[in-house]
Amino acid sequence: MVGTWPAFAQGGRRAVHNPGSGPCLRRHWPLMLATLLLVTTHAHATEAQVTTLGELFALAHESEPGYRSVKDDVDASHARARQAWGAMLPQLTATANSNGNRRRYESQGNVPPVMHDRYHSNGDQLSLNQALWRPADLASWRQSKEEEAQASDQLDDAEQQLYQKVSTAWFDLMQARDQVEFTTAQRDTLRAKWDIEKKAASLGQQSEPKAEDAHAKYEDADADRASAELDQDTKLAALEQWIGSADGMQQPYLRNDAKIPDLVGGNLDEWLEQVDTHCPALRAAERAIAAANENVKKQRAGHQPTLDMVATYGDTDQAVGNFPGQPGYHIRQLAVGLQLSVPLYSGGTQSAKVEEALAQRDKALNQRDAARRQAILNVKSAFFSWRAGRAKASAARTAMESASSLLQVAQKGVARGLNTEADVLDARQQWITAQSNLRKGSYEQLSAYVKLKSTLGELSAVDLDELDALFINHESNADPVAMTVAPKAP
Repeated sequence: MVGTWPAFAQGGRRAVHNPGSGPCLRRHWPLMLATLLLVTTHAHATEAQVTTLGELFALAHESEPGYRSVKDDVDASHARARQAWGAMLPQLTATANSNGNRRRYESQGNVPPVMHDRYHSNGDQLSLNQALWRPADLASWRQSKEEEAQASDQLDDAEQQLYQKVSTAWFDLMQARDQVEFTTAQRDTLRAKWDIEKKAASLGQQSEPKAEDAHAKYEDADADRASAELDQDTKLAALEQWIGSADGMQQPYLRNDAKIPDLVGGNLDEWLEQVDTHCPALRAAERAIAAANENVKKQRAGHQPTLDMVATYGDTDQAVGNFPGQPGYHIRQLAVGLQLSVPLYSGGTQSAKVEEALAQRDKALNQRDAARRQAILNVKSAFFSWRAGRAKASAARTAMESASSLLQVAQKGVARGLNTEADVLDARQQWITAQSNLRKGSYEQLSAYVKLKSTLGELSAVDLDELDALFINHESNADPVAMTVAPKAP
């Protein structure tokens, strides 16, 4: 099955991973975040600590505003579902009033013309309303449940996309750091070659223009290094938008002897077949269509009659009667019955609401198709990027083997007087270039794998452990002569 990790060459470590299960990473964040906070606390007292990819994801999971806003949408969808359900339950209302009244009574005919009353009146009422037939409320509740499920799928997708963005920024920053180290090594090598050419020119063994050419190459390399440092700062800023401040954060180094197994296989169709069933963005789009269908039913139900059971109990107390001279009264009244409401004409408002709901459903259908096409594009681009990165890494590993052998031959030639120090520098420069290309290809592979798994909603904590196993806290095998190049991945 593609997408599984076989045992690594280093240490014989083996992890078991079921790609179909897709365990959610949220379960592991409290432990990961606690670990990261502990590491950060000690970092202030000692040196800056190396951050793993798992710790980075935990930090982004807790601090990234976009992801947190999607979590708020989930909470809001739960509240809307409760509101829709509550609308179908009994509605009980209590009211009370106490009034001071002043009345002027003027009669007609040969009776005292004007009378004045001042009195108090009090009343209270308890009303019960239970919907018996309200299809719009039922459709609204079903719509809210679909929207609740949609919000949950959107949260899963936002989580997976966050990890994809963070890992892309993380590997971009690694590549920028490696480029700084590469350009620094190139500059130092060219500086040594310039010194050799200057010395040879001063002794009359080389021409002055050749020394000037070496100087120009050194200046170009120094400018490349400055440009690489600026690019590293830019990549760091890009990472900070997902995790906040990255001050003091240090990245691990990819093992030179790490062999990345074939995680995607050679059959693209196997991955594409999982899009419809595994992609959280597509699941959310399907839920949106279901919610839109319920909204159409709800708006069409606005043309239908409604039936409610109503009950009221009232208590009215008034000091005088309704006419002068009448005594006061105290009335208690209970009424229970059915209330039928039949909509006849609303000026076309309800028909317009139905048309709006139909248009929203068409929009949801189009968005589902767009989400599916985007998911297929993501899977294909990640698959092809993986294959391209693997080819680059394989070619770079061969180049490293060749450069390492060439460097050893050049050093032996210097000892025997057959080569110069410039030959050794050239061979070392070739090895450094091949090492840089190997890392670039490996980063491309890993970034593509994360994109592939996150598109299908299956990036798990097991994947993070396996990714982190490819890195160490310090640069390994810095000496190309002492390095034993691992064989190429099959």
